[in-house]
Amino acid sequence: MPVGSGRSATARLAASTTATTLLVAAATVPAGWPYWERHRLAAVPNVGVAVALVVAGMLLRGDPSSRRCGELLALGGLCCPLTWLMSWDVGPLPLIAVLGQSAYWVAYAWGLLLYPGNTLRGRADRWWVTSAAVILLGGQVLTVVISRPSWNGFTDGVLWPAPLLVGRARFEAALDVLLVLYVLVPVTFVLLAVARIRTARGLERVVAGPVLLSAGFVALVAAVTYPGLMAEPGLGRIEDAVALQGAASIVSPVVLLAVGARRRLLLTTTADRLGREIGSPTPASVRAALRDLLRDATLEVYYRQPGTCRQPDTEVLVDLHGQVVDLPPEDHRGERSDRPGPEQRWYVPVRSAAGAPVAVLSIDPVLRRHRRQVAATLAAAAAALEQARAQSGLRAQLVRLGEERRRAARTQAHEWALVGRELDDGVRRRLAELAAAAGDVARTVSEPATARALAEIGEGLRAAHGELADITREAHPAVLERDGLLPALESLAAGLGLGGPSLLRVPAGRFDATAERAMYAALAAALRAIAATGSTAPCPAAAGSVRGAARVEVRAEGAMLVGEVTCAVPVAGGVRAAADHARALGGWVAVRGVAGGATTTRVTVPCG
Repeated sequence: MPVGSGRSATARLAASTTATTLLVAAATVPAGWPYWERHRLAAVPNVGVAVALVVAGMLLRGDPSSRRCGELLALGGLCCPLTWLMSWDVGPLPLIAVLGQSAYWVAYAWGLLLYPGNTLRGRADRWWVTSAAVILLGGQVLTVVISRPSWNGFTDGVLWPAPLLVGRARFEAALDVLLVLYVLVPVTFVLLAVARIRTARGLERVVAGPVLLSAGFVALVAAVTYPGLMAEPGLGRIEDAVALQGAASIVSPVVLLAVGARRRLLLTTTADRLGREIGSPTPASVRAALRDLLRDATLEVYYRQPGTCRQPDTEVLVDLHGQVVDLPPEDHRGERSDRPGPEQRWYVPVRSAAGAPVAVLSIDPVLRRHRRQVAATLAAAAAALEQARAQSGLRAQLVRLGEERRRAARTQAHEWALVGRELDDGVRRRLAELAAAAGDVARTVSEPATARALAEIGEGLRAAHGELADITREAHPAVLERDGLLPALESLAAGLGLGGPSLLRVPAGRFDATAERAMYAALAAALRAIAATGSTAPCPAAAGSVRGAARVEVRAEGAMLVGEVTCAVPVAGGVRAAADHARALGGWVAVRGVAGGATTTRVTVPCG
């Protein structure tokens, strides 16, 4: 919107609000002058409630997201002067007054239930508005058509159509029933307000909570004064009760104006507060600042990044950690919908000053009723989001490289398993057959030199067979493939003499095959380092202490598989040479000394 257009709209709003305020104030004073002349102090809050309601309604009406709410509150303010026409007690004025009072309460409460948006929140709200309109407006019409004016506190000479006039006893019986309903209306409003406050979240609680609390106070005052208003009909008594209700009613409009002024102040200071919250822009600091300003702990920022090398013309969305996310596609209006219903997420696109797409925000749908606050916050955060997007792009590239590295590691592990099976099933079997054949030939040859040569060949073939068995067993033992991590580590620990199964705390279940291979390779290297340290110990007692103190523990922590090998004494060497596979999968290996000279090797690999 052009600056001039915005200023002219603000000027028109200010002019119309001022004119309407003066008109309402000028109308309320003469409307109730017979009563204000005797109770001038009571005129101040009662004129003030009409003015405050109209001002609040006009300001809310200027925002499209709260137009209906503002119209209803302004209507309630305009009904205030009509209520005080009863003090003249002539002609049709009392009839207009009693109907105006009912319309005032319906419009006032209806507008507060809409606040700060344009729609009622649920079935309970709709039922309450319908019931309140029927009881207050319908009940007032009923009391008119079945009674005389004097039964309601007015003189018999006023205009009072009563086509269904009944006896005084029947009228009082109907009045008793209506009195119960009139008290139930504000009481149920209080219950609705309490339920709304308890279920409100984030910015909604800050904006609507004080208004609904003050409205609940007004409703309680109305519930308390209704019995006195109807018990002894007399114009003076009725006027006193209405004045008390009006004085209490000013609380909500004043709170409404205060909340509105605070919202305007927050809008004008959004950029400053956001700058202080963000500091140096990073994806994490930008998200934290947006969550704080919009009071939405579920807010997420998804940054737009160029597509992969295979699809350079496409754009993808990545989260705070650089992971690609799939959001619902945009419709013809440029909006996204993930699921039907009022709780679907609100996806808000963010563009740079040049109009290029920067990010998409996933926001609590409650904030749809606070579009101006959201728009101001995003406008202030656009530059920081662009800077954070660059960092997010680097992180996304690292994530893609990590995925490629893990994919290559899995492929390598799979190929190594195939090689191991080929060595085990093919080469070793052929070596065994050749060794057996050499032995058979050696036994049939009569020449000693030839027999010795064939025997040496057979021994060499059997030695090669054993070496291949050691290679395949250490790198990829068959028991790991067949039974899992626990039996494989038990077999290895027993072969190295590092204690029985009681020192192995390993789950019996199966994990991801690639994670199991990487974990076994790293833990096996650590156990062999412990065995090597024990074999070089200066005495058998020291060697036994090294072997007996070795402990292995494997556990799942979320999406990670964690293994620890602990030895009570310092261990020479480690698993750094065998940790490449774990690092290739996105894991890591750490060797650290602990109290008493012990060594702990911690291996972490992604599982799944």
